[in-house]
Amino acid sequence: MKPSADRLRAGLAVALGLFAAGVQVHELFATVGGWLTVLLAVAVLVRDGRFTAEARAAWPIAPFVLWSLLGPLALGHFPTGTGVARLLDVLMLPGVLWACLLVTDAALARVAATAGAVLLASCAAAGLQHFGLWPRAETFSSLWWAQVPTDRVYEPVPGRTDRFMGGGLLLHRLRFANVSAAVTVLAAAEALGATRRRGRFGAAALVGLAAVAVFPHARAATVALVVALVVVVGLGAPSRRLALGLSGAVATLVAALVLVTPSMRERLASALEANAASDRQALWAAGLSALATEPLGGVGLGRFKPAAWLPADAPRDVRQHQGKTHNQLLTVAAEGGAPALVALLALLAFVAAKGLRLGRPGAGAVGAVALFLGLSALHDPLFHAESSLALFGALGAGLGLARRATSGPLTPA
Repeated sequence: MKPSADRLRAGLAVALGLFAAGVQVHELFATVGGWLTVLLAVAVLVRDGRFTAEARAAWPIAPFVLWSLLGPLALGHFPTGTGVARLLDVLMLPGVLWACLLVTDAALARVAATAGAVLLASCAAAGLQHFGLWPRAETFSSLWWAQVPTDRVYEPVPGRTDRFMGGGLLLHRLRFANVSAAVTVLAAAEALGATRRRGRFGAAALVGLAAVAVFPHARAATVALVVALVVVVGLGAPSRRLALGLSGAVATLVAALVLVTPSMRERLASALEANAASDRQALWAAGLSALATEPLGGVGLGRFKPAAWLPADAPRDVRQHQGKTHNQLLTVAAEGGAPALVALLALLAFVAAKGLRLGRPGAGAVGAVALFLGLSALHDPLFHAESSLALFGALGAGLGLARRATSGPLTPA
C-alpha cells in the first residue's frame, strides 16, 4: 500500500475521533470533524475505486436531499443557510458508515475509547451541574465569543432550588440528552456483540442510560432511549431469555430512577397537563397549517416560523418558538412538503431494513432508527446541530459497524 493511502486512512481516523468527541462538546468541533470524515472517506473510496458502488448503495439519501432543496425552490421559497446546513447533516450517515469500514481495527478502537471517555466526562459534568456543584455563571463570561449557552445549566428542576437540569459538556440539557442517548445506543449494541471490551461498552451504556434518565430531566429523550435500548437488546442479544432479561433490567432501572427522583416524576406528569398539551397542540396546528398551504413543496428550509401560522391570541411562549413544531417529522413536512417527509421515512426504513438483514450486528442501526423516531415524535432533535450530527452519525455508525462485523473492513485495493 502506498504511503499516501496510509496517511489518508490515518487522517480519516483522526477526523472520526474528532467527530465522535465533538458532538458531545461543541458544534464547531462536531462540524469540522464530521465534514473532514465525509471528505476523507470519499477520498479513500475514490482512490480505491469503490466510491461509485458505495454511493449507489446509499441512494435513498439523494431523494430526501434533492426534494427538500428543489421542492420549495420550485415554488420560489429559497432556503436559509441554517436550513441547508441542517439538511446536509444527513451526509454524516454515509460518511461515518464508510469511515467505520475504512479505518484499521486499532484506530477504530481508539475512536471508541475517545467517544466513551467523553461520554463519561459529559455525564460526570451533568451530575455536578444537577447537584449544583458547578462554577458560577460568571466564571464562563469569557466564553461569550463562542456563543456557549452557559446559563442553561442553572435552570432548577421543578419543585427544587438545590437541583438543576444538567447539560453535560454541551451545557444544554436537550443537546446533552439527545447526543448521549445516541452514543449510549451504540455502546449497548457493541456490548452485546464485542468479544473484547464488552464490559467497558456495557458500563458506558449503563452510565449513559442513568445520566440521561436523571440529570437533564429530558422526558422525550428518556422514553426514546428506553425504547431504543429495548430494540437493541431484543435484536442483539444471543438468546431470547437474555433479551427479555436485559429489557426488563433497562425498564426497571429507569423506573426506579424516576421513582426515587420526585422532580423527574413531576416532569413526566407535567407532560399530560392541559397547558403543556395545548401548547404542543398549538405548535402542531401551526405546522399542519403550513403543510396545508404548501403540501408539495413546503415553505422552504429554515423558513418555518410558528408565529406566522398561529392565531394572534396564541400564548407568547408558543409564538416565540423558532422553527419548531415539537415534532421533527411535521417540521420536515412543513419546510420541504409531504414528499420530503416520505423521503426521510423511506431513508430511515432503508437503514432499519439493512440493519435487520445484517442480523445481530445490525441491532445498533435499528436502535438508532428507533431513537430517531422516538425523539422526533415529541421534539425537533435536528434543530440543534450537535443532536442532528450525532443522530445521523449514529445511523451511519450502526450500519458501518454491522457491515464490518459481518464482512470485515474495506481493505485497500
